[in-house]
Amino acid sequence: MFNRYTKYPFYPGQVSLPLCVSEVLGQDYGPPRFNPDFLNYMTTVAANIQILFGTANEVVFPTGEAMLGLWGALKCTLKPRDKVLTVGTGVYGDGFADMAEILNCRVEKLSLPYDMTIDADFLQKIDEAIQRFQPALMTAVHCDTPSGTLNPLAELGRIKKDRRVPLFVVDAVSSLGGAPIEQDKWNVDIMLGGSQKCLGCPADTAIMSISPAAWERIADINYQGYEALLPFKDADQDAARYPYTPNWMGIAALRASTQAIMAEGVENVFARHDLVAQACRKGILALNLSLWPRPEAINSPTVTAVRVPEGFSWPEWRNALESKGLVVGGSLGSMNGKVFRLGHMGVQADLENLNGALDVMAQILNSKRA
Repeated sequence: MFNRYTKYPFYPGQVSLPLCVSEVLGQDYGPPRFNPDFLNYMTTVAANIQILFGTANEVVFPTGEAMLGLWGALKCTLKPRDKVLTVGTGVYGDGFADMAEILNCRVEKLSLPYDMTIDADFLQKIDEAIQRFQPALMTAVHCDTPSGTLNPLAELGRIKKDRRVPLFVVDAVSSLGGAPIEQDKWNVDIMLGGSQKCLGCPADTAIMSISPAAWERIADINYQGYEALLPFKDADQDAARYPYTPNWMGIAALRASTQAIMAEGVENVFARHDLVAQACRKGILALNLSLWPRPEAINSPTVTAVRVPEGFSWPEWRNALESKGLVVGGSLGSMNGKVFRLGHMGVQADLENLNGALDVMAQILNSKRA
C-alpha cells in the first residue's frame, strides 16, 4: 500500500506500510494488561524476531522510536567513566561515541571514511585498540543507512569474544528483516532494531534482544528512567510487569509484519531485498550516476546511496523526482546535500517499482542533458 501522492516510494524509512499492517492498525484493541491475547501476540512477535536476529536471547519491545533502544542500551549498561570503544563507518556508527560522551564515559572512537566498510586492516586496528584500551563496552552499526553500507560483523564479534570485551552493542535497525543477522554467532550482547524500516510498521516500537551477560549488567546499573530496560525482564510472561501501558497496536502491527515475512520465507525475503538492491545499483550505474560507497565497500541490500547528479543541487534533484511521483531520501552529516538514497526495504523492495523509479530518473537526466 503506497501513499496516494507517491507512485514510487523509496524513502529509506519510515517505509510504506504493507497492507497487512494497515489492516491491523485500523482495529480496536482491549486493555493489554488484562487480556491474555496481548501476551500471545507478543510471544509470536518475539519468536519471529529471534529468528530474524539469529538469537535465543530474550526480546523486549519498549514503546518509542528506535533511538529509544540505542539510548536505553547505553544508559542501562554504562556508568560515568566507563570505557567505550565505538566502531564507526558512518554517521550512526560515530554517533554512538557522541552518545557515550554525553553519558560522561571515556570514549575511543575508531572511524573509517563514510564510503568504506570494515575490512582486515581496520579489524587489526580494532584488535590493537581493544588490547590497549580495555573497553567495558564496544559498539558497531550493521547497516549505516546514511552511507548505504553493510558492515561484516562476524570477525568483529570473534575479536570481542577472544579479547573478552564484556559487552557488544549493535545497531541493526535498518537491516532487521532485510539482511541476515546472526546475533549469537557474532557474540552480540544487545542487538537493536526498529519497527519502521524493513518491517514496515509505524515508528513506535524499539526492538531489543538482550543476552544474559547484558541482563546482569543492566541489573547492576539499575538505571531508572523511561529508557530503563530492567522492568521489561520477563515481561512477556506477565503484562502487568510493563512499566507503562503496553503498545498493543504496535505489537499487533509487528505481528502482522513478521508473520508475513515468515509466510514468504525468511531466505526468500533476504533474496528479494538482495535482488532489488543489485538491480538498483546496476540501473544507477547505467544512468552514469555514481554510487557513494567505494567499489571495495559492501553495499547494503536495504538502501542504496548515490551521489547527487552533476548539474543538480540536492533540492532541485529531489523536487524533480517528486514531481514525477518518486520519493527518495537525502543523507546526513558530511554527506548532506551530496548524496541521495533509495530505500528498497520491506514492501519497497519491489522490482517493478524499482524499474519505474529508474525510468523516472532517466527521464529527468535526459531532459537536463538535452
